[in-house]
Amino acid sequence: MQAAVRGQDGACRQGVEESYFDDVVTAAPHLPTWVGELYLETHRGTYTTQGEIKRSNRKNELLLREAELYGVLANLKGTEIDVATLRSAWLDLLLLQFHDILPGSSIGAVYEEAAVDHAGIKATASGVRQAALRALAQEAGPDELVVFNSMSWPRSDLVRAVVPVELVKERDRLALQQSDGTIIPVQELGRDPDEVELLFNPSGVPGVGVAGLKLLAAVDPIESSLRVSTSALENRFFRMELDGKGGISRLFDKRFGREVVPPGCTANDLQLFQDGPEREAAWNVHATFDKRRYAWDDGLTVHVLEKGPVRASVRVVRRYRDSVLAQDVILYDQVPRIDFVTRVDWRARQVMLKAAFPVSIRSPRATYEVQFGAVERATHRNTSWEEEKFEVCAHRWADLSEAGYGVSLLNDCKYGYDVLENVMRLTLLRGAEWPDPLADVGKHEFVYSLLPHTGDWRDGGTVQYAWELNAPMTCAVGAGSGSGEAWNESLLAVRGPAILEALKPAEDGDGVIARLYEPYGGRGAVWVATPADRITVVPCNHVEEAQSDVDVRVEGGGFGFSVTPYQVRSFRLWFE
Repeated sequence: MQAAVRGQDGACRQGVEESYFDDVVTAAPHLPTWVGELYLETHRGTYTTQGEIKRSNRKNELLLREAELYGVLANLKGTEIDVATLRSAWLDLLLLQFHDILPGSSIGAVYEEAAVDHAGIKATASGVRQAALRALAQEAGPDELVVFNSMSWPRSDLVRAVVPVELVKERDRLALQQSDGTIIPVQELGRDPDEVELLFNPSGVPGVGVAGLKLLAAVDPIESSLRVSTSALENRFFRMELDGKGGISRLFDKRFGREVVPPGCTANDLQLFQDGPEREAAWNVHATFDKRRYAWDDGLTVHVLEKGPVRASVRVVRRYRDSVLAQDVILYDQVPRIDFVTRVDWRARQVMLKAAFPVSIRSPRATYEVQFGAVERATHRNTSWEEEKFEVCAHRWADLSEAGYGVSLLNDCKYGYDVLENVMRLTLLRGAEWPDPLADVGKHEFVYSLLPHTGDWRDGGTVQYAWELNAPMTCAVGAGSGSGEAWNESLLAVRGPAILEALKPAEDGDGVIARLYEPYGGRGAVWVATPADRITVVPCNHVEEAQSDVDVRVEGGGFGFSVTPYQVRSFRLWFE
């Protein structure tokens, strides 16, 4: 960041922001300081308006991240992947983050053009990522599914795979064998004459690594904990009861013997409120929006959609005037996350849609993810400042925890939250009419998730689960002449309190940049092991300039460093 600094001669000069603030402290050491966020008491609607632009932005940011990461790894393994095209895609994405585009406060024509640009970004990033994945899977055999994990920790998570129908047509029931010999079930999601979509849940896929799984015909049924009906769902983690109107009347956490929903309350309560009329409608939300709530139309339907063995789900369909909302409430056999996969044909004007979760948690503070960290905010309205925080922004999650237990509310493309006392709410859609009279009219798809957990958000793995919701593992079918045996391979391992946020070519073409951050507000030692026998490491700042005053320890193909709370660290690497 650049800052204007006035020199002793009275003239202005350009400098970095750190130098500017150092100069201010030196010149006036007794100036008052502020700790915490400077909350803007307006423009709260921009967290939600024009939901599709926000979804495209989130998805393309993550897609570009993986295209860079897998492209770098494929190149390190000897396959030439052209990642240069990603630069223009990043520049296009950054342009689309300009206000008033990403906040949702532009005219309608802007979003028509932005949709075309986002489609181009997606195509470019998908092409690079797919080429890199094919290269990384080229040694696997045709009966192997190769799973890729872009996160820097081992994962036991869900994977979707689309495979040629020839691979499965001779098998009535499928299974996969992992590297440790474990047989895991496969659930078929759908098929056409050429392809079959599968869902499975491998365990222990290495961080920034790959796992080859052998496709088998299942001989015996594999036991699953899933039970489902139109009134209840159950797995090894939870017992959930539905109230007949699509809400959750009871959620019992079997692991810890906890009732998550207070008696007499409804969780996943989809609430419709008046949202206007308002001057600068796309920007603003009334402080009194929840004084007028609308009812859904009669005629709600509920039916069992899936029965496992990997997941079970119930589909709830409801209507409000010309709008139709279809939501799949999903439990998994092996993942302690409850997903709400939501598809909406939204036609409402001056209406806001929120999902509310009253939970049996008492805490004066809630925690929200922000860029490379987290911030706490009050769950009460004691002061005028707190009253103004009736709608706040967050990234992938918000959390409410008391001593020993908590609940996180995750999302894959939403940014508006509010937590009052023990009720957590996520804003899903709005119906602003100015400056775009048709803002958000049309079809939307998004996912939000409930994550009950032990301890607070750090103990419960909220950061990791939110990343996993947003960046699911990917899969490719082997096309080489592999042994057909299951295998695991770690391409880059991170140990310690840090998450790998980026692995990318350096902007000047000289080396590779690894960027990591500390997500918990703590400190400690971090070690990064790479696939190279030897590496050269130079610490750098966020614009990739070398920093000589940062300690880093290099041994063979790995390097170590220390982190402080919420610190972001970048390194330039050369592999030998």
